[in-house]
Amino acid sequence: MPTIDVTSTPLTPSARLKAALRLTRWLAAHGSNAAHVVVSFRTAEPMAYFAGGMPLTTYEGDKGENRHAGWASVVCHTHPDRDQVYRTELAEEIRDALGLDADTAHLMVRFEPTQPDRVSYLESGSMTSGGPLVADRSQEKGSRHADH
Repeated sequence: MPTIDVTSTPLTPSARLKAALRLTRWLAAHGSNAAHVVVSFRTAEPMAYFAGGMPLTTYEGDKGENRHAGWASVVCHTHPDRDQVYRTELAEEIRDALGLDADTAHLMVRFEPTQPDRVSYLESGSMTSGGPLVADRSQEKGSRHADH
């Protein structure tokens, strides 16, 4: 269920693959099902991302040859029970996976807690949810569920 959306300067396909594998392995080592980890990459267009009023998306001749990002904005959808230590360690892992140098790079990682029952995914040809199974509508009539 964890999803990591990276928006950054251009990355080579091999840099994206290495970062995705590294993050998937880290998340799996911390209890996530590796098959459910999604890492996506978007390259920001010029003059589309600003920090402190200054554009970080000018590229000045960058044709995507860089192995590492110059900056990144990342959104992580994780289980709401994950604590601050987990979030801090994941943010540091993202920094390292993207090859961002603390002195010269810009990185912002935002965490959005997501309940597993709010995520559906295709498994064995059927859509399923990571949350508890919900009773059939006909069984819900006349009953109240404490978790609603």
